[in-house]
This record gives sequence, structure tokens and C-alpha cells, in this order.
Amino acid sequence: MRTKQSRHKGFASLDALASLIPILLMLLILWQVCFSFVEGSRTTMERQQMFNKLVSIADYTVKSGAVMRAGSLRYPNWLDEGLLSGDYSESLKEEAGLEELYIGMEEPPDRSMCIYRLVVGGPDKTIKKLFVCGG
Repeated sequence: MRTKQSRHKGFASLDALASLIPILLMLLILWQVCFSFVEGSRTTMERQQMFNKLVSIADYTVKSGAVMRAGSLRYPNWLDEGLLSGDYSESLKEEAGLEELYIGMEEPPDRSMCIYRLVVGGPDKTIKKLFVCGG
């Protein structure tokens, strides 16, 4: 009679072990799926924050940062291209906390994320694109 009880106890622990393996595998798969969703959300949020910063910089530049001035008057969307020097973009880059920032009328060849605004440029008042790129 003792042998039957021992044999049944062995089957019970073997059954528990066999059912534990699929449960552990399902938990591992669930953890991987949750991790990939969190990572995707983080990447999307970072790209959206970068886009928002570039839009803010472009709007500031077009509305007051580098516009033509005559005394106390400002002319939005008419840019003074001389103000788009390295110092201007460097100060905005530091304020926005960006690693890279390009602000200019020439389309940059290597850009991670760019937006552009149509502006009037220079004394001849030609319509140009202002590129604001960052990374």
C-alpha cells in the first residue's frame, strides 16, 4: 500500500512541474510584450517632444526671433538672414536642451527631423523656406 501512495505523490509533483513550465513561458512572453509596448511608447513620446520643440523654435524665429525690425516695429515672417548665425541657433539649442539644431534657408543634406516654414527673406523679399532641424 505504501508503494501506491509514493507512486501517486511522484505523479502529482510531475504534473505540477509539467503545468508550471507553460505558466512560466506565458509569463515570460507577457513580460516581453509589455516591455516592447513600453519601449515603443517611449520612442513615440521622445519623437513627439522633439517635434514640439522644433515647432516652438520655428514659430519663435518666424514671429519675433530673427524678423526684420524697423525701430520698435517687427515684421513677422520677413526674416533678417543675418540673424540666423551660429550664435542664434546655439542659444536656442541650449535653451531647448537639444544635441543638434540647424536653422537656415538651405535644406541640410543630413537631417534627422526637420520642419519648415515659408518666409519672406532678405531685402529683396523673396519667398523662401526656413528649415529648422534637430536631433
